[in-house]
Amino acid sequence: MSAKLTPEQKRVNSEARKAARLNAKTQARIETERSQKPIASLTIVIEWRTSRTWGHTPRAVGDVVYTDGTCGKLGPVRTSGCGYDKTSAVIAELFNACLLYKLWELPEQAAKGGRGDCDKGPAPYGIYCDGTHRRYADGGIGVNCFFKI
Repeated sequence: MSAKLTPEQKRVNSEARKAARLNAKTQARIETERSQKPIASLTIVIEWRTSRTWGHTPRAVGDVVYTDGTCGKLGPVRTSGCGYDKTSAVIAELFNACLLYKLWELPEQAAKGGRGDCDKGPAPYGIYCDGTHRRYADGGIGVNCFFKI
């Protein structure tokens, strides 16, 4: 005969299952990011198009050559809206599609910088690192930071 669980025990068990699912999902995402194929080169082509709503908007595609000699295409990536640098947003999205493995090679001190505060860690402005869970190129902040990256 099984013992009946109290509502409090059921709630605690439910929260523990939710936390375990979230942890497993996070670890799977991190492993996927770390195991991206290394690239030899990335060529980005940006075309500007006219939108009735947003004016000129960029459309970017990327040609990737991997270190094992294979090639691939990324995109197209589009943006809309206003009030931010759309060019850097499409570049960051292409970087995140193929270069996240490089961000996981940064030392843990990079996490001290948050959104890339160069004085506190090795991550340049434009790279977001929160220590253990998230690392990505941040878009909409200007194209010049990507030259340093």
